[in-house]
Amino acid sequence: MSGVVRDGEADRKAALALLFDRSAPTYERVGVEHFDDLGRRLVARAGVTAGERVLDVGCGTGAVLVPAARAAGPEGEVIGVDLSPGMVARAREEIARHGLRRARAFVGDAESVTPAGGDGTDGTNDTGGANGAVGVSLAPGSFDTVLAGISLFFFPRPRTAAARYHELLKPGGRFAVSWWGRPDPRWDPVFTASAPYGRGPSSHALPANSPFRSVDAFHAMLSDAGFADAETVEEDCVTRFADAGQWWTWVWSTAGRQFWESIPDDAREDAVAAVNAELDALKAADSSLTSVSKVRFTVARST
Repeated sequence: MSGVVRDGEADRKAALALLFDRSAPTYERVGVEHFDDLGRRLVARAGVTAGERVLDVGCGTGAVLVPAARAAGPEGEVIGVDLSPGMVARAREEIARHGLRRARAFVGDAESVTPAGGDGTDGTNDTGGANGAVGVSLAPGSFDTVLAGISLFFFPRPRTAAARYHELLKPGGRFAVSWWGRPDPRWDPVFTASAPYGRGPSSHALPANSPFRSVDAFHAMLSDAGFADAETVEEDCVTRFADAGQWWTWVWSTAGRQFWESIPDDAREDAVAAVNAELDALKAADSSLTSVSKVRFTVARST
């Protein structure tokens, strides 16, 4: 596995960290339960049990980390890593709020699982500093489960990441991932209406070589990384909004804000109007909006 980080990738990661820093204050705090629900479902699919040592990559505000720590219990240990200091700060708040003494989160590269400022070569990190990674063991074969909740597709090199997680897992350890399937087709006109106005990337458009284009492609990536027995189930992800205003607030609290930030100021009003026209067509009688997208849960074993 190559540890070389190209300049373009470093720039993408820095931009990604800043994006989630901007989202962190309101992420999952606008009255819409979305990622917390998906986090609980991923932990259940992964089958995390008492006493396990678990790594949560791209831990965000703790949507996966918290239920994983509860499942692992006081004899287990759960470690979260995320590029965004703002998201890690939120995750630590959740750890403290739930009294999870065997859970920690640190700022670092979730693709390579190295702390900010560390090179990842030591079995036990001793880089110190405010990232919270002091004493975290990153030795090969030291984790029972690695979890990636709605995060892996953000990484510039998901194949390299998968190989790294295989290295960190014990033989027979589990790698469990949640990732998007088909978005709700009823919402296609919303995204079509906004598309001409923005220059930012969209999670609805994947490059031709992306392993997230199909279940077969994703399983092939896992096999290449050394995993076996990959199984994927697809479930509904139902997200409800009280009205269009709440939907807009929610979008700006997520990574989806990146697209809207790319729209020039002089085009913003027209873009919002175009989207609002499509949202009007989706409203229920009480003005609420519902999205029913597909989410995939994949679990594979380390050989």
